[in-house]
Amino acid sequence: MITITAIYSCKNSKTTTGKVLKFNLEKGKSYDYEILWDTDQKMMGQDNKITIAGGYTINVIDENDNIKTLTAAYRNFKMYMNIMGMEISVDTDKPSGPMDEAAIKANPLGMMDRVFAGIKGKEFTMKVDEEGKVLQVSGFEQIINGMIDSIGINDDVKMQMRASLQDQFNEQAIKDQFAQVFTIFPNKEIKSGDSWEKSFQMGGRMPAKYTTKYTVKEIEGDHVSLSAQTRIGSGSSEMEIKGTQDGSLLVDSKTGLVINAEFDQDMDIKARGMEIKIIGKGKIKGK
Repeated sequence: MITITAIYSCKNSKTTTGKVLKFNLEKGKSYDYEILWDTDQKMMGQDNKITIAGGYTINVIDENDNIKTLTAAYRNFKMYMNIMGMEISVDTDKPSGPMDEAAIKANPLGMMDRVFAGIKGKEFTMKVDEEGKVLQVSGFEQIINGMIDSIGINDDVKMQMRASLQDQFNEQAIKDQFAQVFTIFPNKEIKSGDSWEKSFQMGGRMPAKYTTKYTVKEIEGDHVSLSAQTRIGSGSSEMEIKGTQDGSLLVDSKTGLVINAEFDQDMDIKARGMEIKIIGKGKIKGK
């Protein structure tokens, strides 16, 4: 039996004191992030699946007026898509071999694995403020050129491939991907039970507005546990989007590093007479 004396002598690592929570990755330091999204879509009576995983090494190279300049390099990139009977599998750690012109014409999707192999090790630059808003992204033109130059294809195919890649790899796409890693901070002192809201706009082919209420569940040492309840709405008049996303995050209050996060997403989309149901799961790990 634990005595009252023993209880009084135990040191509780949980704290009710406040912590300032802001984006504060340290200049000169390096951080690793793993971001995974696994989604199942139902559209036109068919089940589609998309899984995208990216590993990044982020270096903080400068800080000016509370804005951090980061370089981010792809350590690895994986993508699996099974849509309307088409299957694409990409893994930069397991690139496929060379393809001649005849093989490319017979199976143009088979070339995607080799194209994406060229992204490994490539860097882009981000500027991020203390609330975690990604203000600027640059360097993707060079990344796309490197991906295309890594394979031997004719100029016509290169042009088509460049247009496709620019649609997927651009400033807005990166802002969207890192929004749920960075755009979470109130940039003020918080304590257990406190809540705040953050909003960001997703671009791309399914523009949507995400409004998230973050609540501090617990503070233990420098670790802050958060719950996240998100309302998802339409980002344009051309598409009706309604959905929710529930998540939990563990954040290092010293740096703003998201150590671990998990999300469950449920969305309904109506566009051009089609109805799409999306169920997704996301995971983020940082160290």
